[in-house]
Amino acid sequence: MNTADEVTPDVLRTIGDSLISKKMSDETLTALIDQATLIAESDGMPEQVKVRDKTIPVLRMATIDMALHLVTVIGKSGQGVLSEKVDVLERHYADVSDRGWLNSSKWGQLYMWLYRRYGGGSTPRLAVIPH
Repeated sequence: MNTADEVTPDVLRTIGDSLISKKMSDETLTALIDQATLIAESDGMPEQVKVRDKTIPVLRMATIDMALHLVTVIGKSGQGVLSEKVDVLERHYADVSDRGWLNSSKWGQLYMWLYRRYGGGSTPRLAVIPH
């Protein structure tokens, strides 16, 4: 990726503003971006593709989607929390057990769409091992 297309913590904060906690540091976001880049590259995402004479930065898009997906799975929404109430502590959970790892967030679903369209196959080589 060239510098203009670099995925940075500021890019993630701009796109996923409501998703990213104010407490999440640039170092944490940078680590998630690095991990997301490795996942996208290992899934065979091309750096760019041509679509009707336009250049689409697929690797950048996949990195952003996967990084934001990783943010969601480490946050409260990744734990299935739908809403919270502060005064009288109240928490509502969603049942996400049957969705699969990538389908548990809209960002994971976008990554899956890119993977199926431009990546290395129809099913990502990702596995979640319960522990």
